[in-house]
Amino acid sequence: MGAQRLVVIGGDAAGMSAASQARKRRASDELQVVAFERGRATSYSACGIPYWISGAVKARDQLVSRSPEQHRRNGIDVRTRTEIVGIDVEARTVRARDLDGGEYEEPFDELVYAAGSVPIRPPVPGINAAGVYGMQTLDDGEALRDELDSGRIERVVIVGDGAQVKLPRPAH
Repeated sequence: MGAQRLVVIGGDAAGMSAASQARKRRASDELQVVAFERGRATSYSACGIPYWISGAVKARDQLVSRSPEQHRRNGIDVRTRTEIVGIDVEARTVRARDLDGGEYEEPFDELVYAAGSVPIRPPVPGINAAGVYGMQTLDDGEALRDELDSGRIERVVIVGDGAQVKLPRPAH
């Protein structure tokens, strides 16, 4: 019998902790570990995103504790920009969609689901308008940070932020 296969859905703290612990306990010839992450980053501080947006944290990489490349060097097959769109428990497969194109099936013997949550967007007029951002991932933060750095933004309103950070006032 060949190596067993662990599939981890979610590449942030919980998912990559599970993947890393599995890798530490069992060698690659006993257990293949495949982790799927919809974004570009793994093992990052989501709680730090408001501090990066405010400028208190200077660079995105300061929020990343372990990159996909570091996980790969430790024997974890990390697939970023890939979301899981289906799970067939009986067939023991997940259906993966590469966000750059294509879908495929991936088999598993064991499965860890650690994809996190979806932020609630209240049903208020304009919630889906251009310039309204939700913050959950580093990719979300990067999109907002790019917009702020463009110079086109003069004022920012933060709704529902649990962190107490202040954005710098624009120079006029």
